[in-house]
Amino acid sequence: MTRRFPLVGLAVGPALLILALSACSDSPVDDAPEAADVFVGADGVIVDTPDTTRIVTLSGDLTEFVFELGLGASVVATDVTTVAPDEAVLLPKAGIGRFLTAEGVLKHDPTLVIADTQTSPASAIEQIRAAGVPVAVLEVPTTFDGLYGKVASLGLLLETSEAAAALNDRLEAEITAASVSSGDEVITLRVAYVYTRGPNVMLLFGEGMTTTPVIEAAGGLDAGVDAGVEGNVPVTPEALAAAAPDVLVVPEEGYAVLGGIEGLLAIPGVAATPAGVNRAVFAYPEGDFLTFGPRIAASIERLVTDLRSLPSAP
Repeated sequence: MTRRFPLVGLAVGPALLILALSACSDSPVDDAPEAADVFVGADGVIVDTPDTTRIVTLSGDLTEFVFELGLGASVVATDVTTVAPDEAVLLPKAGIGRFLTAEGVLKHDPTLVIADTQTSPASAIEQIRAAGVPVAVLEVPTTFDGLYGKVASLGLLLETSEAAAALNDRLEAEITAASVSSGDEVITLRVAYVYTRGPNVMLLFGEGMTTTPVIEAAGGLDAGVDAGVEGNVPVTPEALAAAAPDVLVVPEEGYAVLGGIEGLLAIPGVAATPAGVNRAVFAYPEGDFLTFGPRIAASIERLVTDLRSLPSAP
């Protein structure tokens, strides 16, 4: 199977490395030793042949992918967004990747830390590196091609490229099978993803978020994107009116904090949307729907099923 996608975290091949070396040396290029591909992080930092005996992962999807690629036994700690597999959930926690502390990571004596471009602050990453521990930083993909690129990059980093290729073949097949194809009845419902952790954290997602390809794969129209939202914006009556969602998708955890459907409808502007009028709200676990992990096809399947269960669906 031929697949075209960008590596997320780059492979620098022999020719590029030799050119770089020749610019800094008087030796002829022909005399330079052949170099193996190496991982270059999204922040431009090279991580070459790392020690993978003690790995700390700083997002749930990274944890799942490391396990899928056969190095689960080497993971000694994860961040709190890890919800699968079961054995990973029981591991010690290094904190929250989005609010990282170097101390929270280093106390687990890692030989390799795997992060992404949402890991912050940058100063914590630099403190970990200053302690002699390499930190590999990957992009957060927002397309399926980007997802496949991320898996390929992890395979390069962990020296499991064959397993990564096989995983990508499986993912592509599962995503294709789960998605609404052009030959199927198209679900034309406007679907908005609202991220919430309670009434004080309410964000409408739009262009450039990981939720868009899942909504589109399920045959829906991303209402936030259609309303011109870039990234995410606070939920306001005006933003909701512009999006006019037929369906709201929210994280299960935040939905529970709100008090369920009644608490969500009490948020200004929600009850006035078509979704609010029809009480068309789907709550999914944050770790399943919001992150691009190896179980993404199951999230698509669930959304397809739920959208088709609505009276207005084809």
